[in-house]
Amino acid sequence: MTTIEWTEQTWNPTTGCDRISPGCDNCYALTMAKRLKGMGSAKYQTDGDPRTSGPGFALSTHADTLTEPLHWKKPRKVFVNSMSDLFHARVPRDFLAQVFAVMAATPQHTYQILTKRP
Repeated sequence: MTTIEWTEQTWNPTTGCDRISPGCDNCYALTMAKRLKGMGSAKYQTDGDPRTSGPGFALSTHADTLTEPLHWKKPRKVFVNSMSDLFHARVPRDFLAQVFAVMAATPQHTYQILTKRP
């Protein structure tokens, strides 16, 4: 579960990102990734380019998390990639297709995807 007021669950099949516009200036995920790296969280140990990203915030895919929504019995609102942008240019298209396949296979959930790369 999450403390984000407009959703019930986060699901991060990818983590990390790169700032691409002034809209990214106050990215909470960048700050959170640095903290999670310091805490030893496995998903946040690879550093991104210091010009556009930061400690623990290199774009990474996490195939081991793809099936998580398949195991949630109760329907919920799911924020997809609270710690990344699903439409980042370096997210492989086949991985993106797998994320959407999981969402299609779990219509009981409502998925919320935010992007700065429409």
